[in-house]
Amino acid sequence: MFKLFTILFIVIYFFSSISFWVYLYTKNSKYQKLGYSFFGAGFTLQILVFLLRTYEIRALPLNTLEELLSFLAIIISAVFYGFSFVYRKKLIEFGSLIAPLVMFLTAFSLPLHSETQNIYNNIWFYLHVASLILSYGLIVFSSIAATLYILTDRDLKNKKLNSFFVSKFSSSLTLIQNLEYKSVILAFIFLSLGLIASSIWTAIYIGKHWTWDIKQTMLFLLWIFYGFILHTRIIKQIKGRKASYLTLIGSLFAFIVFWLIGHPTF
Repeated sequence: MFKLFTILFIVIYFFSSISFWVYLYTKNSKYQKLGYSFFGAGFTLQILVFLLRTYEIRALPLNTLEELLSFLAIIISAVFYGFSFVYRKKLIEFGSLIAPLVMFLTAFSLPLHSETQNIYNNIWFYLHVASLILSYGLIVFSSIAATLYILTDRDLKNKKLNSFFVSKFSSSLTLIQNLEYKSVILAFIFLSLGLIASSIWTAIYIGKHWTWDIKQTMLFLLWIFYGFILHTRIIKQIKGRKASYLTLIGSLFAFIVFWLIGHPTF
């Protein structure tokens, strides 16, 4: 029962994360309210389940690493809500960072279980693979847009109006970088979902939340790098060629992870 609730929390925090990230891009207040609503629902349910668990065992559920991670997620959520109450709109953007963090901590709090049969024939494995393939597709698209932006911008600044990229492509530089930016955001979201599904899958079918194999570790580093890219764009307001060069570095990183690094066989 508690495992099902934990999975529900993960889903709710995932939708909260998406809503906050969409708000960052669109600045539409309804997505900010939606993000807070999902986050509040997950936070409230998590506290209720924590209290039910406490009542069931007649003690605070803080004995195992999984229980400690779950409690840490509750504390971080409470701190976020406390500061949000004090500073209100000044901390709206923090939700885009806090919600994914709480989601990851909640995923790692899933009770461990090991099953030897059909470890690849289940929804979590399919969700893991599908999410990562989608993220790779978006990364490829973003790299194409970044390359096109860099070359077109170069030719325009050098006043080469008859160059191939200026004369043959009608898309504006603003549109090209907008497509690049959206692709990077979606790639980050699906990388997040893929890693979470991987954690749940290994917890249920292998008995570990994290296997520390090189593929999984590199995917985590790739996720961190894409988070850094979005941080530079959103917080530091980096645009233009600098932003596109970061996108190309991320694409090269993803290429190495996809083609040159393999998973172990379980």
